[in-house]
Amino acid sequence: MYQEYYFMTNIDSSAIIGNGVKTQESTVIEGDAKIGDNCVLGNKVVIQKHAVIGSGVTMEDGCVIERKVNVGNNCVFGKKVIVEGHAVIGSGVKMGDDIVIEKDTTVLDNATVATGTVLPAGKTFPDGITTKAKYHPS
Repeated sequence: MYQEYYFMTNIDSSAIIGNGVKTQESTVIEGDAKIGDNCVLGNKVVIQKHAVIGSGVTMEDGCVIERKVNVGNNCVFGKKVIVEGHAVIGSGVKMGDDIVIEKDTTVLDNATVATGTVLPAGKTFPDGITTKAKYHPS
C-alpha cells in the first residue's frame, strides 16, 4: 500500500517571527526561538528552543540550529549546516555545505567557513588552528 506524507511547516506559538520571513516545506521552529526580519529558511530547517536568529539570514535545506544558539545578521548557511548548542555565529558569516559547528564555539563576524568543515567545541574561529576539514572538494 502506498501512503503519501505531507510535510508542513511547524512553528511553535511561543516563537517570535519577524516580518518578511519565508519558510519552506518541513521547517520547524521550536518554542521561544526568535527569528529576525527577512530571513529565508529552506526545506527541513530546524530551529530549536531558545535560539536567536538575526535579520537577513538565509539557511539552505537541512540546517539544524540547536538550543541557545545566537546567529547574527546577514549570515548565509549552505546545505546541512549543524550548529550545536550555545554556539555564537557573528554577523555576515558565510558557510558552505556539510558543516558542523560544535557546542560553545564562536564564529567571528564576516568569517567564511569552507564546505566540509568541523569547528571543535569551545573554540573561536578563525584563529588559524580550529578548522578540521572532513574532506576537500576537488
